[in-house]
Amino acid sequence: MTDADLIRAVQAGDQAALGTLYERYLPSVWRYAFAQLAGHAGTAEDVVSETFLAAVRQVRRLKPEGGSLGGWLIGIARHKIGDVRRRRGRVKTGLPPDLPAQEDASHDPSASLETAETRAQVAAVMDALPDDQRLALEWKYLDRLPVRAIAHRMGRSEKAAEALLYRARHAFREAFERAGATRTQTRLAR
Repeated sequence: MTDADLIRAVQAGDQAALGTLYERYLPSVWRYAFAQLAGHAGTAEDVVSETFLAAVRQVRRLKPEGGSLGGWLIGIARHKIGDVRRRRGRVKTGLPPDLPAQEDASHDPSASLETAETRAQVAAVMDALPDDQRLALEWKYLDRLPVRAIAHRMGRSEKAAEALLYRARHAFREAFERAGATRTQTRLAR
């Protein structure tokens, strides 16, 4: 079912389509909220719930052929995250992360810091990509969907989905390398 078909079915009151929408976009909305909220899982869960609740309330106004369903949901999540920040009077980095898993005593603490920095860098680069590129990469590499499934979800041909993935990988690589160079320059300046 394409996103446009999915929107039409949800607008018609099809509960199965609503379940499909939730299953299809929950991972993307969750990853976005979790990254934006500095790893605070409880708050991310609240934002995701509020996002899908708002989507159900607003879906009637959505045009099936009007753009990216994933982008629309991320936009709702972005507003919900802004609401959380305003309510708490905190900024993105001020939210306390969940407690980390118990680390092995032989584990190098600097490796954990580098891993956290890399994750933050990946999240920032992914957030900066256009919605269709971000979703294609998430579905391909995080959800492990085949190109055919990605194409179907986006209402595109397989060739168009492959081209989109190519452009998305290229854009991600360039932005990630630029961010890495900036990070290295910042470390050297210290």
